[in-house]
Amino acid sequence: MIQILTFRNRYCSRQKRTCLNFRVFHNHPRPYSIQLEKPNNANNPKLKKPLQPPSYASILQGLRELEPLQQVHGRIITSGLEHNIFLSNRLMNSYASCGVLTVAELIFHRIRCKTVVSWTILISGFAKNDFYNEAFEVFCKMKMSGFLPNAVTLTSILPVFANLGLIQFGRSVHCLLIRFGLEINIFVETSLVDMYAKCGLLSVARKQFDAMPEKNVVSWNAIISGYSDYGFGEEALHLFKTMQRNGFTADFITVMSLIAACSSIACLQIGYLIRSFTIRSGFDNDLLVKTALMEMYVKLKCVEDAFRIFNEEMLVKDVVTWTLMLSSFSDAGYGNKAMDILNEMITMDGISLDSVALMGMISSCSKSGSMQQGRRVHGLTIKTGFEDYTFVGSAFIDMYSNCGSLDSAKKFFEGMEETDVVCWNSMIAGLGMNGYGDDAVDLFLRMKGSGIEPNNSTFVCVLCACSHAGMVDKGLQIFDLMFKKWNIVPNLQHYSCIVDLLGRAGQLDDAYSLINNMPLKPDAGVYGALLAACNVHRNIKLGLEISQKLFQLELNDAGYYVLLSNMHATAGNWEGVKMTRVSLRSKGLKKDPGRSSIEIDRTVHTFMAGDKYHPQYPEISDFLRSLIERIEAAGHVPDTKFVFQDVPDEVKRDLLYHHSEKLAIAFGLLRSKPGTTIRIVKNLRICNDCHNASKFISKTFGRELIIKDINHFHTFQDGVCSCKDFW
Repeated sequence: MIQILTFRNRYCSRQKRTCLNFRVFHNHPRPYSIQLEKPNNANNPKLKKPLQPPSYASILQGLRELEPLQQVHGRIITSGLEHNIFLSNRLMNSYASCGVLTVAELIFHRIRCKTVVSWTILISGFAKNDFYNEAFEVFCKMKMSGFLPNAVTLTSILPVFANLGLIQFGRSVHCLLIRFGLEINIFVETSLVDMYAKCGLLSVARKQFDAMPEKNVVSWNAIISGYSDYGFGEEALHLFKTMQRNGFTADFITVMSLIAACSSIACLQIGYLIRSFTIRSGFDNDLLVKTALMEMYVKLKCVEDAFRIFNEEMLVKDVVTWTLMLSSFSDAGYGNKAMDILNEMITMDGISLDSVALMGMISSCSKSGSMQQGRRVHGLTIKTGFEDYTFVGSAFIDMYSNCGSLDSAKKFFEGMEETDVVCWNSMIAGLGMNGYGDDAVDLFLRMKGSGIEPNNSTFVCVLCACSHAGMVDKGLQIFDLMFKKWNIVPNLQHYSCIVDLLGRAGQLDDAYSLINNMPLKPDAGVYGALLAACNVHRNIKLGLEISQKLFQLELNDAGYYVLLSNMHATAGNWEGVKMTRVSLRSKGLKKDPGRSSIEIDRTVHTFMAGDKYHPQYPEISDFLRSLIERIEAAGHVPDTKFVFQDVPDEVKRDLLYHHSEKLAIAFGLLRSKPGTTIRIVKNLRICNDCHNASKFISKTFGRELIIKDINHFHTFQDGVCSCKDFW
């Protein structure tokens, strides 16, 4: 899934901290000015007679709306009580509760004799409304003014340190508490636990928590959410059980932390138990809880369960849940369902699309190869005013490149008023993916003159471009200059690119020598690149040696087992094939089936290898049979050695004919107008037989075929492929 914000980061925290006794609102923009209304005494009987400060204070304590608050404020001014410290503090508190921090700050500056309470109210007001930098500035000024914070001040400022990552300031305040013997109560201790946990110092947070003589549910939530957020789900669940044994009842924050903990454990059975607990606890109807459960199921690769909640149980949906469902279908390879969600999002009233939602839409179109829908999203982006955002621009460059429309990607890139390194990386990667290695290197060299410095990702993109184009010498030269010229130390991704570069070119011994002499310990990416090269170049001996090193890493990637199985099959070692598949099943892994997607009239159709369940399969099958006859008459010979099963040749030929890309091509020829370019996205590497067949189809039917496999773009035209048979 592309990196988009999780739904929890896009909502204000619903944890009620005990800083001050006022209501927490969602974010409000800080207004630059606000006009106080004149008191309307006729509509408010309480204000007909002059009131004393205690009476105004009582009224202010119950106000939670801006208009009556302004009326009371105006009355206080006309009564000559605006400099009363007690009323000023109450007014600040009320305005902070309404999120109007500008007025609260103005009142604060007009207080002649400020007290620690005045400072604390302003700090807490900024903190509660997520203005952490402003809260920190006020705290520093308070210290410089000679005021010593009290317990409420500390409870307010410690979360600020946590959210800004200022752990050293947090430690200093903790020392201040001990040094001056300030009052330490359950609220201060809980804030300390929360701060240390949010900053990742879980051992310190746990020590502080265990030392607390008294705990409440907020204290338990602080430590549980700390472990949950940093991926220690099992410890979070253990603490929850201890919390229950101590007689505490879970609240909303507890439930959200448990769901996050389950996601990190990656155990579906525990996920079902957590779901049952949310129902029993009465939180199942909460929108945030349902969205969290959806995210949990997505992380557990149970997209159907997530969609069941989305489709059947969520009566009210917001832009976050729609974006989550769209991205989930897209990441799981359900291109047609992702496009259904996209269509609903575009046409639905009442949903205000933000940049995150648009990024999810663009990414979904990119992954499914749906350029028609991508152009719709492009128009929607212009309409909503997000087109000039550089991160949106890089996403469109990536989308057009992934859809095989390199001209559109170039046009968008060249038309951007402002670019960053991500935009340049996307364009370099797009050129490389489409086989234009020389252009990718030229653009990389232009980048230096633009004033933008390349980063680690830039070199991954340009080295991959060299690899796909077979530019071994140029790739090695750039790799050699990484540190010498740009002062960037190569990491494992860069070494993986070089191994792939050498392996694709058939220089397997050089690639293996590089692995044995590299300064870093090889990972799965490095070994996997060489194993794939061994499979392509039929070096069974070296492939077996590399596979042993790979499996020692205890990986949970079925792809490496499939590569090894295919190598055994190529060598005719069917016993080796059987043993590899047994190992695959024993680890609970499943081979990712081949699937190809094609967009016709803004609808994405996905075909699986051997798929006979498409509603139009009989028509597709008849057309595919005639297609095969025509290309065989033109000279195509099926390459059965790429069927890695011990079956008769006749069955192998039938399996080849029903590869997913052939089904998608047949459907595209049936459902598109003559002369239309057929664009297909495949989730695996295209096999040699489908590659050769596509050449003959492009010439026989006079069509341009653009097929994007997992690594490369193949543009077939008049019997020739753009990759020049190097992929």
